[in-house]
Amino acid sequence: MVHPRRSLALATVGALLLPFVVGVPSASAAPVPGEDVLYTLDADFDQGVLQDVNHDAPNNDQLQLSRQSVFFPFVNVAASARGTMVRIDVDTGEIVGEWLSAPEGRGRNPSRTTVDKLGNTWLSNRNEDTGGQGSVARVGVIRGGTRANADGTANPAGDYLKGPFGYNTCADRDGDGLIATSRGLGDIRPWTNAGGVDSDGGVDTAADECLITYSRVAGTNTRTVAVDADNNLWTGGSNTQHQLISGADGTPLSAPVSFGCGGYGGLVDKAGTLWSARFGANLLRYEPDTATGACLDTTHGDYGLGMDPVTGEIWHTQVNSGNTVKLDPAGTILGTFPHGHSRAQGVAVDMDGNVWVAHALDFGTMTVGHLRTDGTFVGNVTLPGGNGPTGVAVDTNGKVWVTNIHSNNAQRIDPNAGPVGGGGFPVGAVDLTVDLGAGAGPYNYSDMTGSVLGEITAPVGTWSVVQDGGVAGQTWGTVTWNTEAEGSVPAGTSITVEARTSDTEAGLAGETFTPVSNGVKFARVGRYIEVRATLTANPSGDTPVLSDLRIRTSERTGVFSCQATALNLAGIIVARANPPDVPCVDDSKTVANVNLSSGILNVRANALTAKTDQTPDDLLATPPAPGDGSSASARVEYTRISTLLVNIEVGVIEASASVTCDAAMNPVFAGKSRIASLRINGLAVDVGSAPLTIPLVIGSLQLNSTTITADSVVQRAFALDTLLTDVVLGEAKANVEPLPREPGGSPCRV
Repeated sequence: MVHPRRSLALATVGALLLPFVVGVPSASAAPVPGEDVLYTLDADFDQGVLQDVNHDAPNNDQLQLSRQSVFFPFVNVAASARGTMVRIDVDTGEIVGEWLSAPEGRGRNPSRTTVDKLGNTWLSNRNEDTGGQGSVARVGVIRGGTRANADGTANPAGDYLKGPFGYNTCADRDGDGLIATSRGLGDIRPWTNAGGVDSDGGVDTAADECLITYSRVAGTNTRTVAVDADNNLWTGGSNTQHQLISGADGTPLSAPVSFGCGGYGGLVDKAGTLWSARFGANLLRYEPDTATGACLDTTHGDYGLGMDPVTGEIWHTQVNSGNTVKLDPAGTILGTFPHGHSRAQGVAVDMDGNVWVAHALDFGTMTVGHLRTDGTFVGNVTLPGGNGPTGVAVDTNGKVWVTNIHSNNAQRIDPNAGPVGGGGFPVGAVDLTVDLGAGAGPYNYSDMTGSVLGEITAPVGTWSVVQDGGVAGQTWGTVTWNTEAEGSVPAGTSITVEARTSDTEAGLAGETFTPVSNGVKFARVGRYIEVRATLTANPSGDTPVLSDLRIRTSERTGVFSCQATALNLAGIIVARANPPDVPCVDDSKTVANVNLSSGILNVRANALTAKTDQTPDDLLATPPAPGDGSSASARVEYTRISTLLVNIEVGVIEASASVTCDAAMNPVFAGKSRIASLRINGLAVDVGSAPLTIPLVIGSLQLNSTTITADSVVQRAFALDTLLTDVVLGEAKANVEPLPREPGGSPCRV
């Protein structure tokens, strides 16, 4: 498949002038049929799911990151007092699920949430310090699908979601093709921790399959959760221990780090610096690349942390001073500004230069402060029905969410509504209230929407597609990308490609993505393959460009054939392995003795065996590799051939033939045979393994003959050719055969 291409200039995030708008996938993308499919035009890419990437004019027929990353349309609220996390659709206010933050018998009380690049939500547990460790859990995200019962029948109130899905990071742990997960508020699936199996990490006993990891970490009473540019998670706790854990499986990636400070609210800025607030000697500023850190005193702030998505500057609240502090990325104080109340906790900064401050969990506090990034105080947003605001975050639409600990609700603020305040800017007004239910106690001065990661920490986007290979057990072989000139990966950017396979489309959800290398063969088996390309910008905003991507099976273009025959007397076959010849299969035949007559010949033979073998046994399940091949062998222990004029006695006869893929993946043919002893009319003839032709009065005797062609080898140990009849002892054959649609094909090649 070849597509015409076009000449397009490299675009960067900073240079794109059009206001790209990319939605989060909400509909299912149908699998694309084919064993070899190239994706390169707009229509090709539209067969997959685009998340924060686009192919908009003037940069058509290629994928690049959107100018402003559009993160998932959820706010993820830690219902701290209930020990759960509640996920709210920011567009509708619908609560789409509620999940426990830890298994039974382990400390919960989650207080911070943060969202990773794939839309998963990490949450930390303040009440866990058993064994000198804290804990974090992660909740996957799923879009699309239909509610169903356990047998897959549709039921809007069913306990399961049935694919196909528009997007899914949850895990089908029991392999039933369904995702067991929460329907909404109060539908909290058990996490039994039977036998303590999950106490030290893991989700084996979690009934909800959107609970995808639970990890024990070095920081006790964990609060800090902050995702870095590699999608890994920095954690920290009350003992000021900080640790990096894997964004893939939640396992530790680093030894604990401590400078005697931090472990409260935290974030990772666009340069990769970890900021972690409050415990010990106050604010930690840590640079992982150089393993250097410093503790900054309370003049820099001591509670909530936020970042300016435009400048990368840090905003840090002072809980009791009535001020919030602006810092440059190096930690230098740039200014200290009042925010409209004597106390403060969470803080968030939007793309339009607004700073939003939660005015503390004190009972009777019912406002959120609003100032500009230049320090201008705009005014206080009143919270009708809201009491004790603790956390604020900016959603994908630019609206602001606040969680209220005493009124057990979350409220959405429209920044363009409300009265005009300082500087001539609207103060903002609540336009939606979501009830979280009694006993929620929401906390959340953290990145509960993903805005910090999405807009600041190395913007990232994904494109994923499901391809249907047509048959169960299909073997996939290569993913190749950026073969066209328009493809580009500027310094500091990246394109990573991962794949997973299953024999059912729904089963993909239960498989793990694994990285694949560009154009390098791999072996993944299943009818369906899902490929995900992740594009990551550099801190300067340059975007990589994915010009094309091709997914191919590793199906061989040919098959091996093989056959072995111990005795063939004028078409009378004795002990033949793999009679069909094509394709080769493992086979074995044995005959103890035989006494045959045909024409002038009488043949008696003992212990006749024939064997065939193929490596690997199943060519469909594995891609070609050096050493693959087929072989055939035949053996006759003793033979006596009698005629009126000639008597022939033959000792052990052995013959073998093989074809093997060499290191260059070319078929190499070989044949050999051996005759232990030969007597003709009582006269001994020395033969061994050398080719020999002996004329006889009744015909011709050919011994140890090897015939090799471009695609076959035939080895005959003994062949007597007479005018009336023929006899062959010990014949072995090995061939390569092209598939019907692959002229010149070979099992050594794809």
